[in-house]
Amino acid sequence: MGIPKFFRWMSERYPLCSQLIQENRIPEFDNLYLDMNGIIHHCSHPNDVDAHYRISEDKIFLDIFNYIDHLFTKIKPKKLFFMAIDGVAPRAKMNQQRGRRFRTAKDAAEAVRRAESKGESLPKEAPFDSTEFMSKLSRQLAYFINKKVSEDANWRGIQIVLSGHGVPGEGEHKIMEYIRNAKAQSDYNPNVRHCLYGLDADLIMLGLLSHDPHFALLREEVTFGPSSKKKKHGRIESQNFYLMHLSLLREYLDLEFSTLRESLPFEYNLERIIDDFILLALFVGNDFIPHLPNLHIAEGALGLMFKVYKKVLPQAGGYINDGGILDLERLEMIFNELTVFEKETFEGEFDDIKWFKGKQRKNIDQVEKDKKKKKLVITPKQQEIFKQMKELVESRSEEPIHFPVDYPARDRTFIKNLAKDLAIQHSVEYEDAGDKHVYVEYDSEDESEDEMKEMREKVFKKYENAEVIEDEDVEAFEEKERQQYEAKFIDWKKEYYLGKMNIEYENLDGLVGSYVEGLQWVLHYYYNGVASWGWFYPYHYSPKVSDLYDLGRFDIKFELGRPFKPFEQLMGVLPEGSKKLLPSPYQDLMTDPDSPIIDFYPKDFDLDMNGKKQDWEAVVNIPFIDQKRLVSALDYLNHCHCRMETYNLPTLNGLYLNKGLCDGVKLGMKAMAGFPSLETIPHTGVLSRHGVNVFNSESRNETMVITLVNEYADMKAQDIAIKTLGKRIFVGWPVLQEAFVQAISDENFRYELSHYNSQRQDYFKNHHFVRNTRNPQEVIKIQHRQDVLEHWRRKADKLEQNYNKRYGTITGTVEILAHVLMLKGLRRQSNGALVKEYASPSEEMEYAIQTTVNSVECEDPRYEEKPATQVAEEFPIETQIFFLGSPYYGCPGLVVSNAKKNLAVKLVVDPNNIVEPDFGKKIANDFDNRVKYLPSFQVAKRLSMNGLTLSKLTASLYVICKSTDQRVNLGLNLKFEAKKQKVLGYTRKSRDSGWEYSEKAIEILAQYKEKFPEFIQALEEKHKDEIYSAEDFYPKEEAVSKVHAIKDWLRTVEVRDFEKVSLDAERLDKEAIAKIEQAADEFTNKNSFKKLVVQKIPRDVLLKPSHSSTRLQGQKFSLGDRVIFVQDSGNVPIAAKGTVVGIEKNNIDVVFDASFMSGSTLGDRCSQYRGMSVPGSALLNLTDMQFIDHRTNHSNGIVGSRSINYTSNQPRSSLGQNGHSNHHNSYYGGRVGNSKNHNMYLNSNHNINGSQNVRAIMSSNRVRSDGYISASSTSLSQRSTSQMYGLSNKYIPIQNHAPSHYRNAFNGNIRGGNGNGFLPRGNAGGRGGHYSNGVNGFTPRGRGRDDGKT
Repeated sequence: MGIPKFFRWMSERYPLCSQLIQENRIPEFDNLYLDMNGIIHHCSHPNDVDAHYRISEDKIFLDIFNYIDHLFTKIKPKKLFFMAIDGVAPRAKMNQQRGRRFRTAKDAAEAVRRAESKGESLPKEAPFDSTEFMSKLSRQLAYFINKKVSEDANWRGIQIVLSGHGVPGEGEHKIMEYIRNAKAQSDYNPNVRHCLYGLDADLIMLGLLSHDPHFALLREEVTFGPSSKKKKHGRIESQNFYLMHLSLLREYLDLEFSTLRESLPFEYNLERIIDDFILLALFVGNDFIPHLPNLHIAEGALGLMFKVYKKVLPQAGGYINDGGILDLERLEMIFNELTVFEKETFEGEFDDIKWFKGKQRKNIDQVEKDKKKKKLVITPKQQEIFKQMKELVESRSEEPIHFPVDYPARDRTFIKNLAKDLAIQHSVEYEDAGDKHVYVEYDSEDESEDEMKEMREKVFKKYENAEVIEDEDVEAFEEKERQQYEAKFIDWKKEYYLGKMNIEYENLDGLVGSYVEGLQWVLHYYYNGVASWGWFYPYHYSPKVSDLYDLGRFDIKFELGRPFKPFEQLMGVLPEGSKKLLPSPYQDLMTDPDSPIIDFYPKDFDLDMNGKKQDWEAVVNIPFIDQKRLVSALDYLNHCHCRMETYNLPTLNGLYLNKGLCDGVKLGMKAMAGFPSLETIPHTGVLSRHGVNVFNSESRNETMVITLVNEYADMKAQDIAIKTLGKRIFVGWPVLQEAFVQAISDENFRYELSHYNSQRQDYFKNHHFVRNTRNPQEVIKIQHRQDVLEHWRRKADKLEQNYNKRYGTITGTVEILAHVLMLKGLRRQSNGALVKEYASPSEEMEYAIQTTVNSVECEDPRYEEKPATQVAEEFPIETQIFFLGSPYYGCPGLVVSNAKKNLAVKLVVDPNNIVEPDFGKKIANDFDNRVKYLPSFQVAKRLSMNGLTLSKLTASLYVICKSTDQRVNLGLNLKFEAKKQKVLGYTRKSRDSGWEYSEKAIEILAQYKEKFPEFIQALEEKHKDEIYSAEDFYPKEEAVSKVHAIKDWLRTVEVRDFEKVSLDAERLDKEAIAKIEQAADEFTNKNSFKKLVVQKIPRDVLLKPSHSSTRLQGQKFSLGDRVIFVQDSGNVPIAAKGTVVGIEKNNIDVVFDASFMSGSTLGDRCSQYRGMSVPGSALLNLTDMQFIDHRTNHSNGIVGSRSINYTSNQPRSSLGQNGHSNHHNSYYGGRVGNSKNHNMYLNSNHNINGSQNVRAIMSSNRVRSDGYISASSTSLSQRSTSQMYGLSNKYIPIQNHAPSHYRNAFNGNIRGGNGNGFLPRGNAGGRGGHYSNGVNGFTPRGRGRDDGKT
């Protein structure tokens, strides 16, 4: 199914369904399912349009791992993580797969031909193809999962399922099979929260048919228009993701079909309507059967079918789709009604039909002419009718005249019109059989003697003087017209069947039967699983709707059969150009002229657009595979030596599939936290063409428009303030989020609680202050100044407009605003208690009061405040921690004692580098000095142009070409004032001098002025606020060509592709980052480590990795800062050190000192595997030590083999520059300090490095309960750094686990390390490894390399 069109249609018809994922606004999910096909394709085919593009398997593996990890980290499932890769698909899907493969091969060959025709040399390597690659991916994913479970705390404690390519079935349907079977269990939780990632439109249908309301689809942001045609190569960290909430879609569908509640003669059931909705969607296209002719999503096909469904269902006697079983009789009623649309299409396609209808009715035309001349023409039968009705009136009989049911419509209309003329009553009466007849009656009570008698005499005279023509003439011509119309209609269909499928019109049973079978097969596949592995639809096109009748004559039965074997499927879908992916004996079957199946692999074939507009939608006219011939040809070769085992698909073992809502499910306002509902605010809905703007252009389709009921309509702002100030409310309807009400305002006043007065002095300086002494709740009233009033009105209008045009929601006029502080999360206090943290007053946000909710039924437990726990409970023995005291700020360690209120920890420290190096700061300062920015007035002066001209050129500058009615943007788009964005490396905004420009920006401006001086000169002379026209700059005859010349030049400069970031974003360039990497390498080569035990530590001096998100909020970072990663979850190894090279809001770009598997290039700015963008709360800033314990005190000295007693009494003023302690011990060997109450000792051990055989600090040799093998005491050169921290089982072969300050301990010589985290190359010719008897760890074959490859 064409996802862009279907997703766009859904988003514009039901615009509130999709939620842009933002921090703290993701619901908690139990289960996360990944349909891996989208991820694999995205990572393996990022640039298919470029014939030169090549990508290595290693790069693909890493990108897939990172994508999975990114999605997992974003959703954080609590119970289940299910990854499904496509296995062998049912035969019905192979038609679509085969067509796509042949079309892709043809496009690739065309791209190569174009490149060679231009004289371009292409890479010698063959382009990537995923078929051979898939056999390796499952093994690599299994390794990746084991690695993540071992290293990432978030991956532990949940069930992880990997359904690889060896399991038959499509990925999304393997997921649905799991959900179906789980739902059939007696202990199934009806409120399980599902999140399903994937790009296929089928997923919307599959999610709906699960009938679990707590279901959301996760997908990347979709764009349309010119920008969508460019391939996106951006970093995944900057990719926007959306959740499509099926809970909202269900409620929208309820609104859509709610009109049926009153008209249905049977029970209205939303779950059954959803099932029918899924059936209707099949008619516009799916992967198994083609769409019905002329039904295209983009042309309103779904809206049409909804109207047909609403009309037919009350007469159908019941629903059409009964849990995957078709009611053919009711389905036929839908097709009958759609036939009207088909005939309209037929008439629209043939102008001669219009001519035919206009020229073949001579007598009827004469009747119409006579009517226009006020001359009445009637038939003999109508003359008799007139006499009967005249007698009725003249006799004043109270007996009505009932006319026969067989009267044609023409005569019934005549009776109706005559009754109106005579002012007597007429009506229609329905018989039991459904027939209807007309009757008239005389009502003497309505008589008005004189006037009525005179009027009726005139009517009698008119009809008595009417010209009478033979009835047979009219009927004959009408019948002739009908016959000729039907003949033309049938000829139109004959041409379709013969031209498209070479089928005679008289032999349609096979086609129609196959199509009906296809509908039933797809529904069975959706609701119950595969009905038949071997069934397929053997045509490229569907039958015409008018030929889908008498469906009951087809006996639909399926035989389950067996799936294709992998090579059988490949032979069935691959074109000749992909033969290298097959065993050599099979390749000849594709190319040998004597091959028994050579006709399956045509080199030339046609693409039929069949009413579509995009090339990928074309019908690929290639022959269908004959399964028996294919299998017979492969069996004849008999070169397959693989061992086959019978695979039994899981069964329900007698359990009942629940195809509706489960008992106990929570719906609407009672839904689980984070799952939105329209019902939280009373509303109504109506379908209309509202022009919603979801994708940067107004929709031409219908939208379900929501109108909210304003529950505050009768309340004054001051009364609302008394009720809500200082309390929680929930904002952002329908996706509600908790917030704290700081103020309420209307157009004239702002209302606050009095105790905010001391915090708001800056605000009061600019406002009139009015104190309300009568209010017992101390609400103060602040009058707006004129400028604030204007801003308030603009803000209120913007909120109303955004709901209206973006979300199709009418809020009514916004007259009162709620000023709120959003809930950011929980903050951990020094005693360990968790309290809610709201945004600061400077981050205040406004919401229309009618879009807020006072309370919710189900609150999010993740943000529940909790009291402090006991120290021993919070810090069990061997808990990983980071030390926040001086001089070992940021050092990792383990808890070794938790008695009473104080703790003892074992730290790993580098005695030679207690203070972090400042190379990052120096390089960042050099970067600032190298990349100069000039204020706008200096740039204008340098370029000899007006400041206003400079401002217009560097922003968006739209010019209208009147002759073509086109709007062209001729601006450089280097700054975005309204969006508060700049372009990195080109513009920035300072607080003092406004916009500033770099030399690169100035160079582009100079080129612009040099190439188009007339345009710049005219812009200097014609300053105006409104949009310019091309004629403002050039003579009319050449204006359009000149404007397009500028547009073409802007394309060569590629200004539209410049990276746009927020104004406060900062980044170092590639040159500066290369210097940081070099300096980090030199620094880490000097590391050596010792262990020490620190005692008597209060809990707030220790940071647990799991506490980082609640303790490190609001941390500040600067370019060049040294940081350490302090979480035990996510993409980066715990305790890895690095340098800050980019800052954008809360996302910090870090180049780490050592490579690691998930590392990126930060958009090609750093070396592979060393960069990552991480949230600030995952890092501890080692340069600016903002969480250091200010009370630390000990003296310089030599530390011996003893322990340190930690004391807390030193103020921060005793610290050195940047908060560091001034104690720089070069080595440790004796006692520190001279106070007997504050003794500090170090348990000394051997220096740790890669050449000594020592016991790793804090390692554990115990057998683990989870089945993994922990490493034994052995040479540290064979151990991972994470084991130095006491982290059990950190897969030995991964060199890049080592945090930067331990890198020298391995000296790059960890046996078998490959730097990228892949399965090392093992024996038996494949990627793998073996367990060595000498070391209880995984010892791979291969040699580590610095480039991350084996």
